[in-house]
Amino acid sequence: MENDNLSLSLSLSVSRCLSLSVSVPVDVSAALPMQVPPSGLPMELRLDQPFGLALRPDDPGQRGQVPGQREQQLQQELLALKHKQQVQRQVLIAEFQRQHEQLSRQHEAQLQEHVKVNVVLMLFQHQQDLLALKHQQELLEHQRKMERHRHEQEMEKQQREQKLLLLKNKERGQESAVASTEVKMRLQEFVLNKKKALAQRSLNHCMSTDPRYWKTQHSSLDQSSPPQTGMSTYNHTILGMYDPKDDFPLRKTASEPNLKLRSRLKQKVTERRSSPLLRRKEGPITTAKKRSLDMAGKLLAYNSHPEMHVQAHCLCTSAVVQQVIILFTVVSVFPCVSGLGGMALQSPSIHKLRGQHRPLGRTQSAPLPQNAQALQQLVVQQQHQQFLEKHKQQFQQQQLHINKVCVYQALTTPAVEPAATTQPHIGLVYDTLMQKHQCMCGNTNTHPEHAGRIQSIWSRLQETGLRTKCECIRGRKATLEELQTVHSEAHVLLYGTNPLRQKLDSKLHIINLFVDSDTIWNEVHSSSAARLAVGSVLELVFKVTSGELKNGFAVVRPPGHHAEESTPMGFCYFNSVAIAAKLLQQRLNVSKILIVDWDVHHGNGTQQAFYSDPNVLYLSLHRYDDGNFFPGSGAPDEVGAGAGLGFNVNMAFTGGLDPPMGDAEYLAAFRTVVMPIANQFAPDVVLVSSGFDAVEGHASPLGGYRLTAKCFGYLTRQLMGLAGGRLVLALEGGHDLTAICDASEACVSALLGIELDPIPGEVMQQRPNSNAVRSLEKVLEAHGEYWPCLQRGASTLGYSLSEACRCETEEAETVTAMASLSVANKQRRVYGLK
Repeated sequence: MENDNLSLSLSLSVSRCLSLSVSVPVDVSAALPMQVPPSGLPMELRLDQPFGLALRPDDPGQRGQVPGQREQQLQQELLALKHKQQVQRQVLIAEFQRQHEQLSRQHEAQLQEHVKVNVVLMLFQHQQDLLALKHQQELLEHQRKMERHRHEQEMEKQQREQKLLLLKNKERGQESAVASTEVKMRLQEFVLNKKKALAQRSLNHCMSTDPRYWKTQHSSLDQSSPPQTGMSTYNHTILGMYDPKDDFPLRKTASEPNLKLRSRLKQKVTERRSSPLLRRKEGPITTAKKRSLDMAGKLLAYNSHPEMHVQAHCLCTSAVVQQVIILFTVVSVFPCVSGLGGMALQSPSIHKLRGQHRPLGRTQSAPLPQNAQALQQLVVQQQHQQFLEKHKQQFQQQQLHINKVCVYQALTTPAVEPAATTQPHIGLVYDTLMQKHQCMCGNTNTHPEHAGRIQSIWSRLQETGLRTKCECIRGRKATLEELQTVHSEAHVLLYGTNPLRQKLDSKLHIINLFVDSDTIWNEVHSSSAARLAVGSVLELVFKVTSGELKNGFAVVRPPGHHAEESTPMGFCYFNSVAIAAKLLQQRLNVSKILIVDWDVHHGNGTQQAFYSDPNVLYLSLHRYDDGNFFPGSGAPDEVGAGAGLGFNVNMAFTGGLDPPMGDAEYLAAFRTVVMPIANQFAPDVVLVSSGFDAVEGHASPLGGYRLTAKCFGYLTRQLMGLAGGRLVLALEGGHDLTAICDASEACVSALLGIELDPIPGEVMQQRPNSNAVRSLEKVLEAHGEYWPCLQRGASTLGYSLSEACRCETEEAETVTAMASLSVANKQRRVYGLK
């Protein structure tokens, strides 16, 4: 209440003062206070207690003052109050502006963050749409290919059916120029069935009582006897005993007695030729037909040798194929005929085959009568049975050979050399799926490890004809268990499976995962390509180690020798060569494995995998420059740990590019370090991390050295002398297309045994530079205690290749001379000479 009263009194005073100020002007400048009280102190506004010049009403000194002075005092107090309010207002406005600016900045930052998130989400959504569209296009393309393939198959099926209908509906007087596939398969199946039945039953039955043999054993049968050409279509089920009363096939001839005297045979043959019922179209035998008949005759004459059957594939025309099949049927059904001095070959009916001859069907006839002629013939058959028994053993041997040779192979497969003369082939492995591992931008300048690398190498091998000289094997995806032999489970699950399906890491769901500045990750294809690269190397390594292939070259990507247990780097995700070595130890119990890494960058991942393993010797030739070149590892004093001391050899070149290393330096390293250690180690198999980024043409960040492509052919030829030639090269680095294509061609040529161009004379005469010699000395210093063989070449580190060869020749001659002197002295002592 006191405050309300004070406010009311103050308002009344103010209004009164304003009214007075309008009527009477008052000069208040002299009465203003010289100092405004601070804003923090409470202001006294009561009229009875003014501050400064205000006096109390009961003051005796003020009682005599006029009322105008009191009004002047109130006006002064009012002005002071206004001034104070104005100051406070300015302070409040300044504070408001400051807080407003702060809130504006915060709001702007939040808007920018929100816009950034929206942009990232839009990019992600756009990328997902692109991937979905690309996947849909691939599915549509696959469906179109399947549809075209299905349509082509239907068309081929319709064409085959039409041809079959034409063959079925053709007139009997027409000849078929080429037998259809169905006819050939039916004939071959018929021959095989006859051979199987013959093999099962021929040894348990007697063949002399079969009426089909009467025409072969005796010539007394007339035209009603079974046909002598063997062309009858009568279906003889098995070879065995027959009852004489059984019916058997007869020619379709005039009804006459079945048996005639032997003396009338010639006459009846003449009459039969003139019979209108058996008249044929006579015509000259063409040269082609005569040649085919001669070849068929040769096949019959040599039917006891299975290897001669393979010559039957040379008979191409339909008539010849039918004749050969029938001839094989005759030989199979009558195996004893070949034991009678080739009677089947001498049969006149074989030489009288005609192109339009058609086999006749069986006719009806009564059982043969048992007259005197039949009894006489039975006696002759019994005599002949003794002859057959005499040759029974020979027939059994022939049958064993026949069972081993299939007539189908004789008609369809070409002759091959014996297995003893075949040599293992050179293996190549490549798959176009590995080309799909690439960045979405498609810029090969930004990403030097691109799909064109392996595509260019494969095209070069095709253009030069080297691919046709090798055996191309099919790659496969490595299993997750195989990948975990070197890498951790988390690493395998992260990079070996599809992140769009597994959703293992939230980082992978926004944009492409960049492992480092160069190593990119494609969500759709990278995992499949990386696993396919490992599986392809595994297939090739196991085939070479098991002896199926002699050696091989794997055209794969992405590379692998930088990949560590849980870290991808340098374009690498899975260490293909290290995984292959681990699985060779586990599955094939390979005791000694040599890994040579001639990529210009050190294989830190491979070194990590076998740093303490004495059964794997890791030899790396790389640019080191005191650790200033990627990846910074691979010092000469990194020699292994524990049981693996001495089995990690780093031929680390130091000295930069002044001058750069070349052929002379690498050949010197192989001569003094690599080959002596490798020969002493005596590996069972050699694996090469074959990077070609040391070839001239690579800039300093990716290489900088000046080796020629042919030098890698010389190095490959030297490694082929180890482990019985079991050598596998797996592509690692190398980004200049011309350089890697030339180097790959040189290596594959060396693997094939093609004679290489001789080493140029200037390279033979060139000594390694001083930086290379110092690098070699550091290696010998670090590994001299583990490999005594290094001491032999310590004195020739600075020699050229020609000088080293000359020195080795002189040493060999000296050793030979000393050996001859020691032998001579021993002989003198034996014989008592001085």
